[in-house]
Amino acid sequence: MPDTQTFQSEATGHTHSAADYPVRPINPWKAWQAFQGLVRDKEDTRYVFAFFENVNGRSYTKFYERFTASEYGQSILADREQVGRVLNDRATLESHGPGTFAAAYLDYLDSENLRPEGVFEAHWAQAPKEMAAMRDDWPGLYAVSYMMSLTHDLYHVLSGYSRDPLGEALLLVFTGTQTNGRGPKWLGRLAGLRLRYEIPSWPVGRMMSEAKRNALAATPFYTTDLTALLPLPLEEARARLNVNPPQLYWDTLAAYDGPDPVAVKV
Repeated sequence: MPDTQTFQSEATGHTHSAADYPVRPINPWKAWQAFQGLVRDKEDTRYVFAFFENVNGRSYTKFYERFTASEYGQSILADREQVGRVLNDRATLESHGPGTFAAAYLDYLDSENLRPEGVFEAHWAQAPKEMAAMRDDWPGLYAVSYMMSLTHDLYHVLSGYSRDPLGEALLLVFTGTQTNGRGPKWLGRLAGLRLRYEIPSWPVGRMMSEAKRNALAATPFYTTDLTALLPLPLEEARARLNVNPPQLYWDTLAAYDGPDPVAVKV
């Protein structure tokens, strides 16, 4: 079993501890500036990564240590490409048939004009030097970053939160609650507050509470091989993970016929 704390870099031959990974100090002002940039251009994912970098502190490496203590975490460390191989194999995903988790995932990608590795590629575009250093000197952290980026869209499909600004904000709360990640929790809450300001009739606080309850009730996504559930009917996959429907979120969107909100979409 590989050591979850230290890794031998193939490129340099040096051994690095995950605890030694250079993280930025928490900087609320820079995080706020990144959030304001995201409000101005909700499609610019650079601001998402900048926000996370300025609020995460050591919370990401703490999450990493919890992840690598799991059986699934160990499998990702041993083979970081496994998630990508499954999600990029469209022919196999299509073979699972209508009504499956796989079919819902492909429909989600196609309807949003997305690709499985899009989030990860955006992270590389935002910080190529940092990503290259992580790949070469902290391969374990890099493997986890790759896995979390690719499974983000699976989270959308399983949780029931769509890619609209409200759904993205609530999924961040859901994800941050499960991982105890400071970045997604704070960004989700700020986005929710902004949406509440734009559309006062929306019960954003109660929807964020619903997202938190659903996250706590569900099996932790990040320590589960979600790709193994793709052949199952979508509702069976959700049941396996004890995922409750975000009913208040669904009802709120169904009842709303006003203009689309301007706030963040990540």
